[in-house]
Amino acid sequence: MTNAIITHAIILLLWTFPSLVSCQQLQDNDTPENLYRTTMTQWRTTQRWEPWHEYTHHLVSHLDRHSGATKHQENNLATSSSTLPLLDIVAALEEGILAIEKATVARGEGENPKRDATLSLLYDAYGQALMALDGTQCHTLAMDPHTLLIGVETFLGDKHEEEEGERGARTSGASMRELCRENAENALRNAVTLDATNVKAETHLGNVLGLMTAAEAGKDVVHKRKSKEFVAELFDSFAETFDEKLVKGLGYKVPQLIGEAAKELGRDRYGAVLDAGCGTGLAGRFLRPLVGDVMVGVDASSKMLSVASKCTIKSGCGVNEGDFETVAMDDGHDDNALLYDKLLVMDLEEMTLDNTYPDKENGKSGFDLIVAADVLVYFGSVSKLLKTFAQISSKDARLLFTTEQTSEEEAPLGWRLLPSGRFAHTKRHVVEAAQEAGYTLVLYREIVPRMERGQPVQGHLFGFVWGEQGMREAGVGEL
Repeated sequence: MTNAIITHAIILLLWTFPSLVSCQQLQDNDTPENLYRTTMTQWRTTQRWEPWHEYTHHLVSHLDRHSGATKHQENNLATSSSTLPLLDIVAALEEGILAIEKATVARGEGENPKRDATLSLLYDAYGQALMALDGTQCHTLAMDPHTLLIGVETFLGDKHEEEEGERGARTSGASMRELCRENAENALRNAVTLDATNVKAETHLGNVLGLMTAAEAGKDVVHKRKSKEFVAELFDSFAETFDEKLVKGLGYKVPQLIGEAAKELGRDRYGAVLDAGCGTGLAGRFLRPLVGDVMVGVDASSKMLSVASKCTIKSGCGVNEGDFETVAMDDGHDDNALLYDKLLVMDLEEMTLDNTYPDKENGKSGFDLIVAADVLVYFGSVSKLLKTFAQISSKDARLLFTTEQTSEEEAPLGWRLLPSGRFAHTKRHVVEAAQEAGYTLVLYREIVPRMERGQPVQGHLFGFVWGEQGMREAGVGEL
């Protein structure tokens, strides 16, 4: 699934065009409604994705004319009257995205590379179109109840209630541009994620990130962690197909590596385990055999947690029911028991003992094992998050997590944003941030978390113990 479709689907279910037009070629002077009808008819008739490719190309050609029109206007030259308005282009792209996503849900489709490549083209064009809007146009789009824009309430709500006069109008316009720019970034990330071979989308994403840095000069935007709303919406959009895309499509190995490393940190069992950023529960599958009491999963994406909530000891979270014999569980477990004892929708940096720890009444002081499998790639500096982990850890707690790898030369700050939109971190930054939070490094290894465009991604896995008592019990020296 992709960008905020589930969130908006109920509103948009009634807003579809009838498909009564016979199959025909798209005409340059067609209205968006006719373009949509024609494409829908061709798609339903042929069951092929090419009509959507032509649809997207047609809309992009109109979008390109707007770029050319700006230069013509600067030179006082006439522009074509047949060019579609920008807002009509945006609406048509949203309609295309919605049509495919609704059909995917209705059919219960799983992996479909041709569909994903088509959606990648639409999201790429959608991101470009959003970047072309000015503040007034973006405000108009935000006021449309059918829009797919994320975060409209934030930008139109309390944030702007005190803006007044000319300065307020300028601020509001800039804020609306920021809204569209963030959504453009989101759309382009979706495009890159859906189809790793879409080089144009990756280039456009890089351009947007570059523009963000220039427009926010002095604010270090490119190194900041993405907002919790952005991360939640992004993963909500991929919840239903996340496991299949990641494990089967990209050879994702982090959950298994995390599970194996947890066995090396000096304990056979951990009383209370926290799977931070648990997503659909892929890591939980490998952690459950090590849980002595309870396992809690926390994630910002409610739809990811909805998937994880259905996982049992016997099935789900990366295991098909027929593969149960491969799951290593001790005798005495109920096969139909839920994999997680508690799941919480929450931003990781907002975690406290009061809102996460399930057994405060029994005098226990925190989690015995905290894992963050492929989670810190959505943070720039990891200092704040590691301090949060420390505050909810027991005195001898273990901490395991992975990040993508970068060098001191490439990332003088200790982290950098990659073209994929994920952050890579240096070993030095991670270790120093952990030490500041009271952790001692006891396990380190370089890993390949997944493949990307057929090439191994370079990452590293870290194991820490919190506090002096834990370090003595671990009996492992720093590597």
